[in-house]
Amino acid sequence: MLKVYLIQMDSSLGNKPQNIEKAKKMILDARPSEGSLILLPEMFATGYLPQSLDDAAEDFSTRDSGETSRMLSEVADETRSTIMGAGITRASNGFLNHVSIYAPQSPKEFASYDKMNLFFPEKECFRAGKKINLFNINKWKVASFICYDLRFPELFREATKQGANLITVQAAWPAKRKAHWETLLKARAIENQVYIAAVNATSTNPSERKPLAGTSLIISPTGDIIAEAPANEEIILTAELDLQAEKDYRKAFPVLEGIVD
Repeated sequence: MLKVYLIQMDSSLGNKPQNIEKAKKMILDARPSEGSLILLPEMFATGYLPQSLDDAAEDFSTRDSGETSRMLSEVADETRSTIMGAGITRASNGFLNHVSIYAPQSPKEFASYDKMNLFFPEKECFRAGKKINLFNINKWKVASFICYDLRFPELFREATKQGANLITVQAAWPAKRKAHWETLLKARAIENQVYIAAVNATSTNPSERKPLAGTSLIISPTGDIIAEAPANEEIILTAELDLQAEKDYRKAFPVLEGIVD
């Protein structure tokens, strides 16, 4: 069994110290179980696409390399859980939309992923990631994706081929395409008979110019919603995932026969 915690929060654009402190407080107040997996939304520390990418960008490689990585490492140690943050880091010729994963008692980034499919506003300054990355937590193999990646089913199928039994999505998905968010997440779970844990940013004031959808979701390999967050509320969504149930379902309904070992 694996317990997952999705931190659905409203990030103030460009206010990194405030957002980091809010995220840390939400997590620690929830008292996650030891050995859990904690997910934060896309660019949670800066809000989606802050005005100054240079000021927002950080090095996530070690716990001392930036203020966001420091918080992720501290929370991982205090909760004895693995935490998935997301932010902006520099590339040789631009920026990367980055997932940074810290494990307990690890002074270095445990695993990472760079967004492979860039949303339209990102294409001018961001560079696409090159590969799918899986990491292990207990007996689980986890693949990580970011927001717009959700529209590319071939990524999810390739992650499943590589052994993923849990796929995470960290997003700042807009409210006007909320129906797409829900439908595509269910489809990715059903197609690949895999758990999906998808955390989205929210807008607590829905009258904002570009409100975000919230509606973080945890979905079973059958496509059933295990847990769902409201649209416009800062909340922690949690569920316990059963790896054996996934294995049993894949065996009973062998859609992936010949595709997955």
